[in-house]
Amino acid sequence: MKIPFSHFLKYIDSDVNINQLSENLFQLGHEHEVHNQIFDFELTPNRGDCLSLRGLLRDINLFYEISNKDKLFEKDIKDSSFKFINDSKGFCNKISFIRIDIDEVPKNYKDSLNDYFNDLDNKKINFFTDISNYISYETGQPTHCYDFSRINEPISLKFQEEGSVFETLLDKKINIDKGDLVFVDANQEVINLAGIIGGKNTACNLNTKSVIVECASFDPEVIVGRQIKYDINSEAAHKFERGVDQNCHDFVMRRFLALVDDHCGIVNIESLSETYKKKQEIFIDYDLEKINKILGTKVDQDLCSNYLEKLGFSIKDNKIKVPSFRNDINSLNDIS
Repeated sequence: MKIPFSHFLKYIDSDVNINQLSENLFQLGHEHEVHNQIFDFELTPNRGDCLSLRGLLRDINLFYEISNKDKLFEKDIKDSSFKFINDSKGFCNKISFIRIDIDEVPKNYKDSLNDYFNDLDNKKINFFTDISNYISYETGQPTHCYDFSRINEPISLKFQEEGSVFETLLDKKINIDKGDLVFVDANQEVINLAGIIGGKNTACNLNTKSVIVECASFDPEVIVGRQIKYDINSEAAHKFERGVDQNCHDFVMRRFLALVDDHCGIVNIESLSETYKKKQEIFIDYDLEKINKILGTKVDQDLCSNYLEKLGFSIKDNKIKVPSFRNDINSLNDIS
């Protein structure tokens, strides 16, 4: 994962140089190299929450004053009549869709969206897919865009009942095995290998003005190994395999809409969100004596609490509440 130094600087309000930031990131355990002012990270599998610009900013909040200057779409959004059926609720705890209709497709990008392509030399594909890729880079949550005019409703999420040929949006034909998690349309045609890659038949193009944006939370076990199995290099799968935050959907979708709103006129917005199983909140006894014993330190309570709160934990009634994006924290050893 590559992030330019200049992208960090947009959010850091205190003075920082690239060498100091590099040292602080190493102190946090985030291995990386720096070439031409760009950080190239090799993150450990348990820190999927850091596979984004915002994720790393949450961590370096320990060292710097971090501000959030990005806009969210704040207007009310009406309910959607979009038809969706989830036949695999045990493996997709939450899913959200937003239909967006725009007046014109913008010819040029600006601000953070423009910097994402220029500073990292990324290839532009089409307006909605470009925003989707940027949102994944910024927030760590993959989204997928379907051209609304090419969807045959209702679409369903299900395990494939028999093998079938599927043509990806990258023009690659693969043979999907029985038992793989897929999205299908009303004719039971596969339109998306869930969490991996979308299909060519419903892909957006340079002229797409009406789109359905999908934001899902998949169980990592149904994603792991499938990009290797089908020889597909999927950034979305890389993130889903490590676990994403199912509580981020509203933020991610409103951030997506804000970027659209910055570049063109929005004619219509509709949303659908379904939660099938809420993420269980984790509370851990706040035992400072044990923390110091585990670490071999003498950290006082104020400093310990300050560290935890800067990392997104909250403390009440001598209990530490683990933030929903930290899938790697289950015990006091992890807290330490």
